[in-house]
Amino acid sequence: MNKTVHVDPPNTDEYFHYYHEYISKAPTKDFLKAFGYQIQELREQLANLSEDEVNCTHAPYTWTLKQVIGHLIDVERIFSYRMLRIASRDTTPIPGYEQDAYVDCRDYVRVTMADLLDELEHLRSANVLLVQRLSPEALQWRGTASGHSISARANLFILAGHVVHHAEIIQRRLTRDPNKYAHV
Repeated sequence: MNKTVHVDPPNTDEYFHYYHEYISKAPTKDFLKAFGYQIQELREQLANLSEDEVNCTHAPYTWTLKQVIGHLIDVERIFSYRMLRIASRDTTPIPGYEQDAYVDCRDYVRVTMADLLDELEHLRSANVLLVQRLSPEALQWRGTASGHSISARANLFILAGHVVHHAEIIQRRLTRDPNKYAHV
């Protein structure tokens, strides 16, 4: 499906203020195209790293780079589910989740970074297709997630900004002295 869809950023009354940092980092020009391309940009950022590098933590951070990508996968699933439910006018409140518990329950040592990025890319591709099927009105509908009112569109922009947020952190981590790695 190559449907051109224009998606405007959400208004500040469409989400809880906690999410403003993520939403403010989301691309606004040709949003859906940029949204779809973000995972390829992550691939390029992480392409030349060794297994040792992706299995290390970089102080002050507590997750390995594989765990960060796993976190992005979890968030992609959770926030796209929120978007789908809200855009379907499902008014059942959606509970929050504990991100550390999700990361702690996965085995990131045996999986490759390439496999994690493939999984994230598949999820993102599915979300692009979903957004192409949603009406502009459905993206503006609101529901309750984590105890706060939020629009379907805000969840979409949170997904985009969340990837930018972590890509920036990854970049900071990769420009540090590799001798400072703390192996897990």
